[in-house]
Amino acid sequence: MQEWFGRIPRLELAEPWWLLLLPVLAAAAWFKGMRERQGKNPAILFPGLERLRDSGFEARRLLRDLPQWLRWGALVFSVLALTGPRLLFRQTEAEARGIDVMLAIDISESMMQKDFAGKSRLDTSREVARRFVRRRSNDRIGLVVFRGKGYTPCPLTLDHEVLSMLLERLSPDVIQDDGTAIGTAVLIAVNRLKSSESDHKVIILITDGENNTGEVGPATAAGLAALNGIRIYAVNAGLKTAAERPGYFLQNGSHPVKDEESLRGMAGTTGGGYFRVEDPAALDKTIRAIDRIEKKRFAGPLMERRSGLLFHILRMVLVLLFLEVLLSGTRLLRVP
Repeated sequence: MQEWFGRIPRLELAEPWWLLLLPVLAAAAWFKGMRERQGKNPAILFPGLERLRDSGFEARRLLRDLPQWLRWGALVFSVLALTGPRLLFRQTEAEARGIDVMLAIDISESMMQKDFAGKSRLDTSREVARRFVRRRSNDRIGLVVFRGKGYTPCPLTLDHEVLSMLLERLSPDVIQDDGTAIGTAVLIAVNRLKSSESDHKVIILITDGENNTGEVGPATAAGLAALNGIRIYAVNAGLKTAAERPGYFLQNGSHPVKDEESLRGMAGTTGGGYFRVEDPAALDKTIRAIDRIEKKRFAGPLMERRSGLLFHILRMVLVLLFLEVLLSGTRLLRVP
């Protein structure tokens, strides 16, 4: 909890001594109000004002005072602008610079298996991946999809809207080759990450099948990833099927992942992690766990970043003055 509060942006003032003007403004407002109550402010009286009030031209008390409150508000914000306000953000290096992530998602026919929740493994993986992308706003994220072959619909990018749209449109039809080329997919992701200048590079592999095609094996691809400082998080999306659940019937010939040791080996070789998904909801928890692992891994010393507020406050001053002039010259025009 203390760490969370430490990340809340703080307000800094470069010249806080200008705040001494605020008591002066408060005293001036009090003195002006007192003179008005005593009727000592100079004014020109016009005959027939009672008739205007009776006709409904007199504004309510709150509205009558609105222009002067806008004027005083503009003065207060002007004093705040003189203090040089800025927001101080504290982030770790990884949070500030982001992490490069390649999502490698299996789109083979077996991923269309529905695991008792009405959604296929691919649908669930797609939704969870989109939520992950939305949470990692500072990260460059790319996408590799694979079946009998693999290709890159989206290279590393900060345009997460486009990436989310591509994830939404994933289907097995985009690749015609049958099979599951896990090693090929990982190799493609490694080649995308090799040229990255980031010190933190990750592949998140989501599959429910064994590697049964492709020219590169999973162990070879994992070795190349390790040589380039890339960690692989292998997510076994072969949800528990009827064959593994007492009392259920096998549906559509579904089966668990046959090559679980291969996925564990890939994760272990690169210093990543292996996750076995037990149900559709657990897939989201798995991605969140990977998210937490990466944040914790690169906690490190905090960096400070400052963002000036001067121009935002000056815009507020101009808006208040504009409203004050507009109201004073129209609906709240004052007749002494």
